[in-house]
Amino acid sequence: MTSQTKPVLYDLITADGIPLSPWCWHVKMALAHKGISVETKSLHFTEKDRVIAAGGKSFPLFLERDGTVFDDSRLIIDHLEKAYPDRTLFPGGDAGFAGYQFIFRYSQTILFPTVISIILGDIPHVLTPEDKAYFIASREKRFGMTLDAFCANRDDQLPILKTQLDPFIRAMSVHGFIAGKTPAMADYCLFGILQWARVTSPYPLYEKGEAVDQWMEKMLDLYDGLGRKAKACNASLSGV
Repeated sequence: MTSQTKPVLYDLITADGIPLSPWCWHVKMALAHKGISVETKSLHFTEKDRVIAAGGKSFPLFLERDGTVFDDSRLIIDHLEKAYPDRTLFPGGDAGFAGYQFIFRYSQTILFPTVISIILGDIPHVLTPEDKAYFIASREKRFGMTLDAFCANRDDQLPILKTQLDPFIRAMSVHGFIAGKTPAMADYCLFGILQWARVTSPYPLYEKGEAVDQWMEKMLDLYDGLGRKAKACNASLSGV
């Protein structure tokens, strides 16, 4: 294996160079939480062959200093916690880790599909021409319909999304963050998905001033404004 000065993170970006992948955002926030400096290689959808050439299958791809490859956000998070134990991502030990596992699975299988049904048709507009053609063709093949048809009833999805966000809102209302008084991996799970929507779609998923918006504002300011530096898709949205 080769040795390198810093770990490397392969990140997925829009035409304007804005990171968009929710799973990459999970990792970016975890790295910032632990104070780990990385070399970031920003790529477009149609440059995935460079990820494969580096030994991975998809984004995010994390290469450790010794060349070890981790190509799934959960594997990356697990590695970071074990290799860099300071500033734990899971306050509360085993209970904190179990809570994160539940929230990740809930976010991936319940929340994420709802958000997809709302914003998918907007994503091509923030991509390069090459990425746009690839994205539309691959997603229409995956879902068996046009993107417009897939998102045709997105207004009807908002009440569903609000219900799905309710457990997070109740957690935030206790101490300010999902994980407690300070943010941790449980917060980064939700943040990644909402940040993905924020930078790719002008469609508002929540009202300004409500609980999720207040929490998102705090999340965007973390780590010297890491999240806020990624410009929102529409200036009327929260967090610009």
